[in-house]
Amino acid sequence: MAQPVAFNVLRGSSTADLILASDFAAATGRTVGSFSDLIPKVPTSEAVWETRPPAPGDRSADDHLDRWAAEARASGMTVRCVLGYCVGSVFGAGLVERISAWQEPPALIVFDPEAPHPALLHRHYLDAIGALTGFLTADQATAARTDGDAALAERTAMPELAKVLSDLVVAHGEPALTRIGLAADRSAELLGGFRAFLSYLVSAAELDPGRGWAAATAITSASEHNGLNTLPAGRREGVVAREIRFDLPHAELLRAPEVAAAVHDLLIEGAR
Repeated sequence: MAQPVAFNVLRGSSTADLILASDFAAATGRTVGSFSDLIPKVPTSEAVWETRPPAPGDRSADDHLDRWAAEARASGMTVRCVLGYCVGSVFGAGLVERISAWQEPPALIVFDPEAPHPALLHRHYLDAIGALTGFLTADQATAARTDGDAALAERTAMPELAKVLSDLVVAHGEPALTRIGLAADRSAELLGGFRAFLSYLVSAAELDPGRGWAAATAITSASEHNGLNTLPAGRREGVVAREIRFDLPHAELLRAPEVAAAVHDLLIEGAR
């Protein structure tokens, strides 16, 4: 069959079975593990497709889900499982709901699942500034963080906050990257990727993943500011059907062999 347009193919297969992986698969600037790290460690026969990030802009969550689901259906394959990472777990739940319209519901495995909120956008802004600190003076880095803190304090609407934080990354990052001689097109690619990522987070906030997560298995890191670890104990109960915890940082969750082994076991369990 033709290569999919809405997905990156992480593994091809001659079988009629498919696994979908939902994540913002950035080509540049990513420091945390990805499904490209996990899937080669999982000895499964199914094809694995990873969602391609949407283009920047104000397109809705339904637009993204419709595009991904339509291509999965057109493949003629049976979707056996959907994987979701961080906010990709929100879209993962949406994909399961869409796919259930034409086949039996696939299993859902989520990794540090988290719904987007203003503080999450701010946290990713600080991560972006942290990635630029090697090119900023101490005073410049402090000013960038202060600007981000002020943006979070002054704005609660996520679309507006995302725009302001994206503009701040450009305002602080573009001069720094120019000073080190990075080509303008390369600089625009790096900084534009952050804007696209925040747009992705904002669109995910349109969805309620509660019903999908309630039937899912969650794989949780030890990082207190990620996934289910951000919830108070009283709210954590019942969010997912099953939780498997690992003493690993969030950034390493998709790189760890022991996590890959757990995923393999879950896939075998689901095939029975």
